[in-house]
Amino acid sequence: MSDVELISYITEENERRKKRRIVLTELYFESVVLGLAYLSEQRPPRNIGSFSSDEQLHNYRKYLLKEMYNGSEVTCYDKLRLTKRNFHDLCALLRERCGLHDSVYIAVEEKVAMFLLVVGHGLKMRLLRGDYKRSLETISRHFSDVLTAILSLSAEFIKLPDPSIHPPDDYKWKWFGNALGALDGCHIDVCVPVADQGRYRNRKQTISTNMLGVVDWNMKFLYVLPGWEGSASDSRVLRDAMSRQDGFVVPKGHYYLVDAGYTNGPGFLAPFRSTRYHLKEWVSSQQQPNTAKELYNLRHSRARNVVERSFGLLKKNGLFYVLKVSLT
Repeated sequence: MSDVELISYITEENERRKKRRIVLTELYFESVVLGLAYLSEQRPPRNIGSFSSDEQLHNYRKYLLKEMYNGSEVTCYDKLRLTKRNFHDLCALLRERCGLHDSVYIAVEEKVAMFLLVVGHGLKMRLLRGDYKRSLETISRHFSDVLTAILSLSAEFIKLPDPSIHPPDDYKWKWFGNALGALDGCHIDVCVPVADQGRYRNRKQTISTNMLGVVDWNMKFLYVLPGWEGSASDSRVLRDAMSRQDGFVVPKGHYYLVDAGYTNGPGFLAPFRSTRYHLKEWVSSQQQPNTAKELYNLRHSRARNVVERSFGLLKKNGLFYVLKVSLT
């Protein structure tokens, strides 16, 4: 082979190798592009944290609820003050007997959970708004729906004492054989329009409502009447409770212990007036009763203190917030 032919052969061979490298490079890039396209179709889109999306909020709320009443037993009881079984039984009861149903965006379980958080821990609705991403109007409306449904079941859970049952044989009630319990009024702070604040201002110059509460010997509430203005007297609230069609009734031959703010008459046993009565007066003086009236007032105050302790428990547990919401 001559030099000219050799040079021509080498040149052609270099051209062929150059074209082959170009083709292989193109095939490589095409395969890389196809592989990336395939992987991008298989991987879900990255969550960029758009909390304004309705779907994102819905999934977030479902996660909170799942962790609350479908998670551990301890977490459910700590947050809702009910076991998981009791919580779901309550939701089923409200569905079947009270007509509480799922709305377009909120299930009954979420409504009841928000209600129990407010009642059980005194949690503010503004805090629920931040956790559940709901408006205050939505939370307040569903809270009122659950409260109304639970109040409709009061006849099934609140049973008046049997008049034939005698009070417990202890040092407080053994002196009052036919007594069924005690009653008193309690003032609850409320928010009312400025035009109505005069009627709701009590003797301590605070805006409140006067609530009548009747309890038995075991500190169980038998009757509650909220709604009266703070300026109304306890006896006036009691008269209104007894004049209602489904109002408070005292069985014949029995009575309730009342303080000096009520009239001593059939069905109500009040202490002697102008005589030392309250327990704190006896504790501060460190004296024993000297007369029959003082002895009677001391025994009466010890027994009637059950209603004061019941109000104290309500205040401690934050349940007065429920009564306040029911008024407004």
